[in-house]
Amino acid sequence: MEILLKVLKELNFDFREKFNVYCNLSDDRKMTVSVNLLISNKNNTQTFLVINCDNSQLADYVDGEIIKQIASKFRKRECHRADMDKNTSLLLVCKYQDDMVDTSSKIIIEDDPYYFKKYVFSYNEKELESAACWLKQNEGKGSIISLVQDYITDTSNFSKYKENYLNEPIYAFFIELVTKLHCFPMKAAESKNIKTVNDYLKKELDDLRNKPRRPVDIDSKRVESFIELKMDITSVDDVCQKWNLLLEEGSES
Repeated sequence: MEILLKVLKELNFDFREKFNVYCNLSDDRKMTVSVNLLISNKNNTQTFLVINCDNSQLADYVDGEIIKQIASKFRKRECHRADMDKNTSLLLVCKYQDDMVDTSSKIIIEDDPYYFKKYVFSYNEKELESAACWLKQNEGKGSIISLVQDYITDTSNFSKYKENYLNEPIYAFFIELVTKLHCFPMKAAESKNIKTVNDYLKKELDDLRNKPRRPVDIDSKRVESFIELKMDITSVDDVCQKWNLLLEEGSES
């Protein structure tokens, strides 16, 4: 939870006093929940309620009684304002012990529309230790936010994660952080990495011209002129008619 709370601090959220919620569960168990309250110093209606829990405890949140008690206790806080309710997010920071996450409980909790928005941030010990170690090694090179941005937008890191996410605990932790912390600022991809339609078209035409067998000689200017014509692309007849007219005009000139 420490990394997440540091990120929220960088996002200009201030800690307020913790508060505890006591709840009697349906099977006669008693549960105490410690809630971290953070309020934005840029917009004091933006609020996070952050709770630390184990994967096994997620099922206790599904029936909604605990969340109901959290909402009730939060609304009695001195700092609470009515317009906070629609801008409050509950974040369950959930540690799990194995490779399988209780996705059914996560989905039920996150899809529940009552009281406030809800997110479940899941991680395991390996992911946490790997991410914390990497951040420590790169300390001083930028804020935690900028370091996370650089890591997840690195194409080589993404490719390795996509190939086998189990072997990329740092990326797994960071992408969960970015996904579940909805206010996390995403850095736009650099324009030099973005190919335009013309780039793809030029490549296709060059490939056709340079085919080892029976290369195709294509007039790229004519193709570009054809693309700009107004036509019904769902009608084969209209497309062919426009192309033939373009060919006739080219032969006449």
